[in-house]
Amino acid sequence: MSEMCVACGAKCCQYFCFEIDEPDDYEEFEDIRWFLAHEGISVHIDEDGDWYISIANRCKKLGPDLRCTDYENRPLICRKYEQDNCDHTGGDYEYQEEFTEPEQLERYAKKTLGPEKFEAERKKALAELSPKKLSPKKKKAKAKSA
Repeated sequence: MSEMCVACGAKCCQYFCFEIDEPDDYEEFEDIRWFLAHEGISVHIDEDGDWYISIANRCKKLGPDLRCTDYENRPLICRKYEQDNCDHTGGDYEYQEEFTEPEQLERYAKKTLGPEKFEAERKKALAELSPKKLSPKKKKAKAKSA
C-alpha cells in the first residue's frame, strides 16, 4: 500500500458499493427506504441513471495504520484497484441524486411516482398488510361453520 493510500485514509477499504435495480413502484421504493434506515448506508443515482447502494463497512484486513494486513493475499478486486482513478485522486463522483436518509428517498418517490400514484400505492400496500377485522357476530358464525 502506498503513502497516498495512507494519506487519503484508505477510503476504498472502508466501504463497498454495488448496483441495485431502479425502483419503479411504491414497494420497491420502500425496500430502498428500509436500507436507508440502517447506519452506514447511502444510495445514489450515477450520471448514467444507474442506482447503487453504498455500505460503509471497514475491511477486516485494514490495520490501525491504514495498511492492509494481508497485502500479499488480498482479493483480486483490491489488486485491480488503481490509484490514478481512486476515491482520493479521482475527485468527487458525479451523482444525479444521493440519499442518506429515508425521508429523502420518500420525497423523491413521491415526486417520481406522482403524489396521487404514491398515495394510492401506499394505501393499497398498507391495506394488504392489515388483516381484515371480523365483527364479533361474524367471528361466531365462522367458528360455528368450522
